[in-house]
Amino acid sequence: MVPTNVIPFPDTQNSKSYGVCPECGRSDGYINLGIEHWFICREHNYRWLVGSNLFDSWKNQTVAQTQSAGLLLDGFSEVMPAKSPLDVHARLRRQFG
Repeated sequence: MVPTNVIPFPDTQNSKSYGVCPECGRSDGYINLGIEHWFICREHNYRWLVGSNLFDSWKNQTVAQTQSAGLLLDGFSEVMPAKSPLDVHARLRRQFG
């Protein structure tokens, strides 16, 4: 079963609060796992926890959706997010000149 409960979230407005992928400076949105909110980057298979009970969307999630989200998140590696896309670009400039 492929989860369809990834909730899009605008990167540019909220990256300072919730972080972005440390490789590409983006996120594909978040997934609720119970009351926890995990942002993901599908391109790099990364996930990072931003908190619990921040968004109301978890309240309408069914048990099946929570189980599905857990299975999806198992395929992602947990990382520390970058604070903003600019942090990622600065790191890449330092690394590659």
